Amino acid sequence: MNSKLLGSILIIAGSCIGGGMLAMPITSAGVGFWGTTLLLFIIWFAMCYTALLMVRIYDYNEPTDGFNTLTKKYTGSFINKLAGFSLMFLIYGLTAAYMSGGGTILKTNIDLLLDTNFDTRTAILLFSLLFGGIVVIGTHWVDWLTRGLFIAKLIFLVLLVALLFPFIQQANLLHAPLSIGITVTALPAIFTSFGFHGSIPSIVNYLGGNKKQLHRAFIWGSLLPLIIYLIWQVVVLGSIDQTRFMQILNENSELRGLILSVREMTHSAHIETLFSLFAATALGTSFLGVSMGLFDYYKDVLKPKTKGFVTTSVAGLLTFIPPLLFALFYPEGFILALGYAAIAGVILALFIPQYLYLKAMNYHKQRIPITQIILITLIFILAAIIIYAQIKIALQH
Repeated sequence: MNSKLLGSILIIAGSCIGGGMLAMPITSAGVGFWGTTLLLFIIWFAMCYTALLMVRIYDYNEPTDGFNTLTKKYTGSFINKLAGFSLMFLIYGLTAAYMSGGGTILKTNIDLLLDTNFDTRTAILLFSLLFGGIVVIGTHWVDWLTRGLFIAKLIFLVLLVALLFPFIQQANLLHAPLSIGITVTALPAIFTSFGFHGSIPSIVNYLGGNKKQLHRAFIWGSLLPLIIYLIWQVVVLGSIDQTRFMQILNENSELRGLILSVREMTHSAHIETLFSLFAATALGTSFLGVSMGLFDYYKDVLKPKTKGFVTTSVAGLLTFIPPLLFALFYPEGFILALGYAAIAGVILALFIPQYLYLKAMNYHKQRIPITQIILITLIFILAAIIIYAQIKIALQH
């Protein structure tokens, strides 16, 4: 496996394994292990399949063509604008969630190390400046930093699994979903755990349009998170009693509730620290992967109008300032930002690639097999269910 292919697999996997992974036990606590496992397999297949459809579209296009170029070529003005808006909304939502989550974890670790009460907004700003700066420098730097963080993340995860393994009880893994409604409302957060589609054009360009390598990158890059998520679900849901977990989550919001659950379960400061380090590396790789996609999209849009340093600077400001403002003024909005990102994510990752594929095949007069039409129809139905679930969650708030 060459260096760029490995880097691409880790960028895709790193984009997925982050905030969504941390949110997953929180949102699926009432679904149970087996229910969550089924949802994970369904969503993984749909996301991998639509990524491979995008690769097929590149058979007729240049590797340097971005989302903006492709949607302009094959669809009307409305779909072009919808794709751009969805990409912006998705990555703004994800980036805002990762900024607030990363800042919270940075503050927690600084407080533990220095025995102080570090300002949350300053922590968010530091996290954003460090990782945002790496994205602006270029894909090559994102690749190498992602490799380092991914290796650290896997080490922390292996240590966590080893330390939490004795706490796993079979009875906790056999809990059935509390209701169909809870199962449906768990879909958006699980869906965003496979959120790598914004960086597809960046990966295609990075690998020079090599179809064999692109297939390997997207299959392994999405399969690796699926395997890690299943291990993660066994460890977290297997270690915590469902009723007690739901009670703690009702009393404490979001990441804090999960960290408190881990602390109560293990009575170990070392495991709590290890969990925080794992969460920090997970958010770091996600931040790099998803924000790179929007940064490259803006560069694609600005390409005809500006050049060089101006393009990079404007694209960087447009990518990071809006989510930073959300994170600074609503630092507790981790799950909320992830949830709203799900609607844009469905449009970008499920609707647009399939619609673009159908239009492209028609444009190039290529026949679409009936099995493919059936799969595309089923994925459209899944997309509608996820949007319905997120609207239902929003109305409850």
